[in-house]
Amino acid sequence: MATSVETHLPTDAGAATSSELRRGTLRRHANLTRELAISQFKLKYTGSVLGYVWSLVKPLMMFAILYVVFAKLFHLDKGTDNYIFQLLLGIVLWTFFQETTQAAMNSIASNGNMIRKAYFPRVILVVAATLSSLMTFVINLVLIIIIAGTLGKLALGWHSVLLPLFLIELYLLVLGISMLLSSLFVFYRDLGHIWDIATQLLIYASAVIFPIVPTVPERLRAWVLANPVAQIVEDVRRTLVSSKIGWTYDFMHATYIVPFAIVGILLALGFYVFNRLTPRFAEYL
Repeated sequence: MATSVETHLPTDAGAATSSELRRGTLRRHANLTRELAISQFKLKYTGSVLGYVWSLVKPLMMFAILYVVFAKLFHLDKGTDNYIFQLLLGIVLWTFFQETTQAAMNSIASNGNMIRKAYFPRVILVVAATLSSLMTFVINLVLIIIIAGTLGKLALGWHSVLLPLFLIELYLLVLGISMLLSSLFVFYRDLGHIWDIATQLLIYASAVIFPIVPTVPERLRAWVLANPVAQIVEDVRRTLVSSKIGWTYDFMHATYIVPFAIVGILLALGFYVFNRLTPRFAEYL
């Protein structure tokens, strides 16, 4: 019996020590991610007179231009419920998608010294970049909700509880694309210009400027909503600013799974490509 006890004690102790080491490592990585995200958020506005206000100026200027062009000239607001806040909400969502993927794309290439001198999971740099942009996005979204609520333009109800799910979907989409772009950008710097052009075109295919109903013909709605960004924008509008907007499921029926499948594929592909290329980062930086 004594021999049996002596045999098992070291094994249990070793398992406990291994588990504690893993938890300690995870805590260190989580702390590093948090500190990098907060540092990047602060550095973004360091030396700026207006500071965080600049993060509001760009979407507001974009909103003003698009509103004048598409509402006053092309009258897209006719027959559209609460078009002003539909447009503003779409712009805030799009700005997060565009700015986060562009910033995260350079997160590996711009930290060559850190990568060569210290060992840590390289994906932390990408996650920190996305979290830094997420802070700005959350603040902007809360401000929209406060303003719309003050003006009586919110359409809250049971459907609004789905908002966090669509925001998680958006973040996972951004994270997958960010990992893919950041890993490839190390080897192909022209990708930055290509993605910049692509996002300028993609905004017109993402239902940011126009509402799906009544702008898009019924036979084309499923094709537009196969784009995850368009699906997210439309569903977030439904949860917050217009109960008259149908869920994208109503437009797509059996094909509703398509945008969610694309998000899953991009996330898996981003992880795979990033992990596959990680060992080669140091020699190219």
